[in-house]
Amino acid sequence: MTGRRGDVETRRRWTTQRPAPFLPHSASPRLRVSVSPFLPFLLLVLLLAPAGVAAQKKPKKALKDSDARRAIAATEGFALNSGAVKVKDVSVAGASPVTASAEVTLGFRFEPVDDEKGDAPSILKRKRWRAVEFRTGDRNWERIDLLARTVGADRLERARAALEELVKEFEQRQQASGKSNEVQGAESKSAESKGGENKDDGSRGEESKGGEPLTRGALTVKQLTALGSSLIAEVAVDASFRLDRDARGRWRVAEVVLGEGAGVEPGAAWQAVNAQKGERAREGMRAIREALEAFRRERGFYVEADSEVVLMDHLSPRFIARVIRLDPWGRPYRYGGTRERYVLSSDGADGQRDTADDVTLAAGG
Repeated sequence: MTGRRGDVETRRRWTTQRPAPFLPHSASPRLRVSVSPFLPFLLLVLLLAPAGVAAQKKPKKALKDSDARRAIAATEGFALNSGAVKVKDVSVAGASPVTASAEVTLGFRFEPVDDEKGDAPSILKRKRWRAVEFRTGDRNWERIDLLARTVGADRLERARAALEELVKEFEQRQQASGKSNEVQGAESKSAESKGGENKDDGSRGEESKGGEPLTRGALTVKQLTALGSSLIAEVAVDASFRLDRDARGRWRVAEVVLGEGAGVEPGAAWQAVNAQKGERAREGMRAIREALEAFRRERGFYVEADSEVVLMDHLSPRFIARVIRLDPWGRPYRYGGTRERYVLSSDGADGQRDTADDVTLAAGG
């Protein structure tokens, strides 16, 4: 008993005299007891502190990504699905000008043309794909050539050539991948016919990559689809956009910048496009007028009709070689004619009748 009592007394003295952690030797036991629970509490406070105390908050954006996406999809001349626009970055609040960078997926239509390289006769020349149209909305397409006046013919041709080369490379990769799959399939069938197991020992080659996107610079080809004699390419385009507010306070795209080139103002670009379409509308209407005059010289009167469809039924093919039913905006021409007079018109860019941009041609008393 004496030995045990002595051991307990020794341990008690050692515990009382041992310095407390984190405190000087002179600290009293009472102080140690009151301070030790404070350390976990301090750690808890630090853990629950707002993130801004430990890390700087992200700067506020000039507008929400969703607002930027909506504005880009509705760029003048376009009516894209918002899913076609992937916003990557938006300038911070207070920045001037307000900008956004985004990836916009567009459709491009290609037609086969003779490859001009080489001196072979036309019948022997190889075909290549020529980019002719781009999609601006659901079932709406525009001719690429119409952008030449705005962006410059040389710049447009360089951009078109880059797109055509990328599509060519993507198509070749798909074809090579398809042949590889055919060979692998044949080897697999041969192995099965011999009764052997088709084990994957790493000798079958890599999986086909023909369907993976192909990127060169600001362009990424995602998919190719054959449509009759044409080819449709889904292409993602990286671009920067300068945004401002319209008269109603809504965000709109004021300028588009592709790569290192100069920016293009959508409003000015589409004014130039519509001006060219107006010229083409007048050309088509002059061709119809010549056919109507030829009809009158032979029959003694103009075509009596109230639609372009009936008009063309009377004129084609004897008086007009090419059937012209739609104006450059993709809408039917309007025709109203009697034996003595007629009025031929297009509703113009806005698609509205009797407005300032209508294109009209009339004859007779």
